[in-house]
Amino acid sequence: MIRTSFAILVACSASLAWGQEPGPARVLTLAQCLEMAFDQSPELVKAQSSRTLGSVGLQTSASALLPKLSASSSYTQSGPATSVAYDGFGNPVITEGGHSDNYRTSLSASQSLVNLSHWASFKGSINDYQAASATFQQSAASLSFRVKDAYYGLLKLQNALEVSQSSVEQSMEQVSKARVMHQLGSISKSDLLKFEVSLAQNRVALLNAKRGLAAGREALRGLINVEGDFEIDAQVPRPDTTGAILPRDSLLALAKERNPGFRAARRRHQAARDYLWSAWFSKLPSLNASYNYGYSDSAQFRDSRSWKERDSWSFSLSLNWNIFDGTATEAQIRRARAQADAAEADWTLAQRSLDSQVEQIRIEWQAALEELSLIGDLLLQADEDFRLTTEKHRLGAASTLDLLTSQVNYNQSQQEAVKALCDYYLTLARIDQLLGKY
Repeated sequence: MIRTSFAILVACSASLAWGQEPGPARVLTLAQCLEMAFDQSPELVKAQSSRTLGSVGLQTSASALLPKLSASSSYTQSGPATSVAYDGFGNPVITEGGHSDNYRTSLSASQSLVNLSHWASFKGSINDYQAASATFQQSAASLSFRVKDAYYGLLKLQNALEVSQSSVEQSMEQVSKARVMHQLGSISKSDLLKFEVSLAQNRVALLNAKRGLAAGREALRGLINVEGDFEIDAQVPRPDTTGAILPRDSLLALAKERNPGFRAARRRHQAARDYLWSAWFSKLPSLNASYNYGYSDSAQFRDSRSWKERDSWSFSLSLNWNIFDGTATEAQIRRARAQADAAEADWTLAQRSLDSQVEQIRIEWQAALEELSLIGDLLLQADEDFRLTTEKHRLGAASTLDLLTSQVNYNQSQQEAVKALCDYYLTLARIDQLLGKY
């Protein structure tokens, strides 16, 4: 009975699921993918937190240079509760003792007048905050490029699947015709086998294209965090390639001005040097000023008159000089110098990396432009060759191998056209990443 009920439940569930038709897949544009990635990226949250910490460090350094103002109010009671004395006969006499009260209210202000160490540390905090801001921009530009890379990669895989499907359909039609022609004795068994082998190869290529498309879709899904099935917009406009490639020196100068990774390394180097100066300046004397105004008496003030009768003020200047602190300052200087050396090395590496990136991007840019300029002629020639070869094969003027080769060339030209277009847009995306655009 239980097995029967379970079978009925499974059958009902299957019939309901069979009756539901899946909705159309969501079609996403590149702009939508970028927006979704930026809205849900943990990397940007982490980079934003680092920038916030940089602003906190800047605020902390600035507070050391600003005046301090505080107010206090206190009540103090003092005196022995009891006292012991001795009379003329040596007997102890215990007397209840009194106590004294003190009420105090004051307002204090202090200001650091001369402290070069604090000023150098403040300048270093400014550079640290600017480095954190540049790092955030670098993370955003990197995320933007990865989304574009996954998007155009999926577009190429999607086109490869369409070409593979078309190839399978063409091969099936050719095999069907070849079998009829073989039965009529028009072609040999060897030619028929060539068509059948080509069909099997195209089916394997179709399976690989489907597997590649699924992997590419999941790669993009991991960046934009979208649920359910989706597709991307296959309409990619042909770009305007009339603009000339920037000279290397011009592109390098522009990259040094705008590249966020290079700017962050430079700011960190400047901050490390500022902190080294701060450590050195801590050996010098500092000058501080303080002012105090308040009221102190055994009775609490009741009005302005009683306040004025017992108020007081004081002003002081203090000169502090750290002459010897057990080599703590020397240790701080050594640490700051090591950090400055490391930051300088990072900046040197960033300069070399930027030079390499600029040269590589210029090479890719030139290659993408040249490839894109040849695509139009390639498509026309491959289409015309496939059409003529098909007609010649029908008339017996072209061999089976010629027809299969022409078909492969035609399919490859379709993929090369989309690949050239996507590679050009990816090159532009690399330039945007180089310049910190997102």
